[in-house]
Amino acid sequence: MCLRSSESFPDTCTPTMKSASCHNKRNFKTQTHLRVLNLTRRRRILREEKEMEMRNMKLFLENESIIRENEALKKKARLLHQENNALFSLLHPKLSPVSSSFL
Repeated sequence: MCLRSSESFPDTCTPTMKSASCHNKRNFKTQTHLRVLNLTRRRRILREEKEMEMRNMKLFLENESIIRENEALKKKARLLHQENNALFSLLHPKLSPVSSSFL
């Protein structure tokens, strides 16, 4: 079929083309929405990872502090035990000294 220059071109917005256009727009909106959701999820995960690292660091430092305090208390307990043994041996010279196997 030949078209004359005076004839107009057929309407390119047929119902099927309109629905395809709407479908493409819907797909674009869906894809955009999914991208936003993915970006939001990534940001949330990164924020949670940073928070977890900070929590981990705080717990690590607290643990180190507790370990140092524990070592100092063990040293004090050892010294008090030695002092206790020395005082006991002064009070009871005939008895054998208490063994240090209690620690």
